[in-house]
Amino acid sequence: MKKSLLLKIPILLLATFLLFRQGANAQNPKVLSLEQAVNLGLAHSKQLLLDSINTQIADSKIAQNKNLALPQLNANLSYIRISDNITPFQVSFPTGTVILNPQILNQSYNSLQARQLIWAGGKVKYANQLLNFDKQAIAFDNEKNKAEVAYTISSLWYGLYTLKQSKKIVNANIELLNNQKKDALNFVKQGIILENEALKIDLAVTNLETNLSELENTIAQIKFNLTILTGLNPNQGLDISETLPASAQAENNLNPYIEKALANRAELKGLTLRKEQAGTGLKLAKGDFLPTLTAGANYNYDQPNQRQFPNQPVFTGTWNIGAFLNWNISNLYTNKDKIKESKLALDRVNTVLEQAKEGIQIEVNTDYNNFLQAKNKISLAQKAIEQATENFRVEENKFKANTTTSTDYLTANTQLLQAKLNLVSAQANAELAYKKLLKSINQR
Repeated sequence: MKKSLLLKIPILLLATFLLFRQGANAQNPKVLSLEQAVNLGLAHSKQLLLDSINTQIADSKIAQNKNLALPQLNANLSYIRISDNITPFQVSFPTGTVILNPQILNQSYNSLQARQLIWAGGKVKYANQLLNFDKQAIAFDNEKNKAEVAYTISSLWYGLYTLKQSKKIVNANIELLNNQKKDALNFVKQGIILENEALKIDLAVTNLETNLSELENTIAQIKFNLTILTGLNPNQGLDISETLPASAQAENNLNPYIEKALANRAELKGLTLRKEQAGTGLKLAKGDFLPTLTAGANYNYDQPNQRQFPNQPVFTGTWNIGAFLNWNISNLYTNKDKIKESKLALDRVNTVLEQAKEGIQIEVNTDYNNFLQAKNKISLAQKAIEQATENFRVEENKFKANTTTSTDYLTANTQLLQAKLNLVSAQANAELAYKKLLKSINQR
């Protein structure tokens, strides 16, 4: 019994230590700045990992295509046992009898072949170029995906910042109204106001507590999403810093942003590459009009060797070397539709490229004006806070002096609360709008 108890003590100590460590982690969530969150998101992104795998696959395809230009070696070994029910054909000559088809029952045919491609109308070269274009296109897709991941993380970060600041404002307002409710209840006891006036304040507190519950639920969801996308341990918890990054400043002219977007956007780089690829595809299709030239050598070690007459039951080595020209002449009239398809593919890429340029210009213009509007909303929100603060001060004094109703007081309080929430939202939205503008010109 004592031995069993002694064995259980280390286990209990270990369990206690693990529980304490988990509790410590839960109490100390990892606090991330915006830059840290974005960097973690980029490092953890499964989409970027897929891009890396696709790049390795492209490298493998390029290597496989290059191997086509290497000498091709082929070995063939065979053993055959034939039946002995054929009567050999004999021819008599003055000098003796000659057997034309001797019975060689054990036969073996062995060869070593080598082929080297000399010229294929540029098809190997152009195929290699096409594969390199695919690899470069993956790199541009990766560039675009990085921007998407960074913006997604930034959206969550700013959204979480807005909600946390809103929660602080709502908590402060609940505390304010609870204090005011105490004064209202005293007024009710003194018979200065009706009980209904105090109930209105109580109802306003309940509504704020409901809003607070919704805020906390949304905060928990965004924290979880941010934890998953940054690859952190959900058990540790996550939080963000309390301050926004340095306030964004944009140029007063739209044109530089459009110029940067047209020069830097990964989509345009990719489509320009696809245009070159389509041109190379056209050259590859035209290569089917041309013949293929190869050089080769064969070494045969056979029993019997067919070059010997009459055949003999001995192994004999022979070789040959030569050049081989293969020309599918029917391609001269069947390949025209393939050429037409390649030309149409080139026209399609050109059209898609021009369409993308138009769409990007519209996107940049929208993002630029949204940012200017977001910055303007900050000024308006600050002005609204000043007005709402003064209005609330007047109504609060009136309520304490019992010269106004709780309805007017709560209306003024709600207006001030909303103005504060609007300012927090406007500040975060302006920063996020600037991030969106930078994304539209392929910058971080």
